[in-house]
Amino acid sequence: MPDLIRYSESDLRQILGGVVPPGASGLLDVELPREVDVFFSAYPIEAVTVSTEFPLRLAIGRAWHGVCEVQIDLADGSVWSVVPVENGSPEITFMNSDIGKFVVFLRYASEIAALAETESGRPYRERAEAVRRELVAVDGPATIEGAWWAGIIEEMVEMG
Repeated sequence: MPDLIRYSESDLRQILGGVVPPGASGLLDVELPREVDVFFSAYPIEAVTVSTEFPLRLAIGRAWHGVCEVQIDLADGSVWSVVPVENGSPEITFMNSDIGKFVVFLRYASEIAALAETESGRPYRERAEAVRRELVAVDGPATIEGAWWAGIIEEMVEMG
């Protein structure tokens, strides 16, 4: 995944009012891809914001064709999809247990999407199933029904 972005501690301190809370500290250890197909677009540091609703979350990008915003829970570092709903509460869906696992999922999603363009049938499905097993090992809660990635993974397996 070329073209990476890394947020500095000073940038995060400025956005978060002087202290980087535990949930946001994981951002200091990863490089986010600026763009991963339809799966994710990272915000430049100037566009990173803190949500106004509780629990407080840090918005770091957009996902799935720009439909949802990717936010990190400032208390525990979990990653969430937030889709605004006109005249209602946003739809908030669990994505990953932490930002490092989110980056791993992005890498696998990008690889399997590229494979779908060149492979089909049994070889593709076998590789997609292997990826599903690997992702369960990386972050099981992100793969269970109701989690954001569960639908994406299922769709990717079915593509072949």
